[in-house]
Amino acid sequence: MSDSKPVHRGTELIEQIQATQSPIFTVLNEAANCLETLWQPETCPSELLPWLAWSQSVTQWDEQWPEPIKRQIIAQSYEQHKHLGTRFAIINALAPFGYDTRITEWFEQVPKGPAGTIAIDVAVSDRGLNEALYQQIFQTISANKRHSIQFNLSLSLLSTAKIQMASAALFGASVTVYPYYASEIVSNTRMRLVVASQSCSYTNIYPRSSYAPTTILDHADTSGSR
Repeated sequence: MSDSKPVHRGTELIEQIQATQSPIFTVLNEAANCLETLWQPETCPSELLPWLAWSQSVTQWDEQWPEPIKRQIIAQSYEQHKHLGTRFAIINALAPFGYDTRITEWFEQVPKGPAGTIAIDVAVSDRGLNEALYQQIFQTISANKRHSIQFNLSLSLLSTAKIQMASAALFGASVTVYPYYASEIVSNTRMRLVVASQSCSYTNIYPRSSYAPTTILDHADTSGSR
């Protein structure tokens, strides 16, 4: 009778399958990690940022913007759409460019402006004013404001300076410690005594009876007690 051989050895077959699938899974894992980075504004490759901005419904885009501004605008797109049409949305849309924006509603103005209007003052600090800058700010405001309101735009140059102040305090103490010495304790005490005495006496002097009328003697006290 011939020796029987097993159809296959399970351990060897599993090892062969794993050896075949391992490169495939490695590629898939790397691709999955790569896809995750594509959807993050912080890690997305710069050449793919316009596509990421389109997927996040970014309404304004300029290839001339610095890359940090592009990434910040994409990152705040969701929050921007939540508050679209509000004062916050206008200020937040201009914040990545470093503008100092102040908005005054018509009822906040003195005197009050036309109903349904707002005044927007934008201060620019890191560049000069030109037509291109004006158009960029105007379009940004128009894309984020309420469509039912009109606005007056005012641009100005802002110069800022930082004042740096520093102070230092040095304090030292010199302490001398002597050994304990039991010395005599001396106590000085002053005592002041004040004494006051007051007396009063009354003396009545009457004339002799041989010279005084009887009416006077009747009233006189001859007992000698006074």
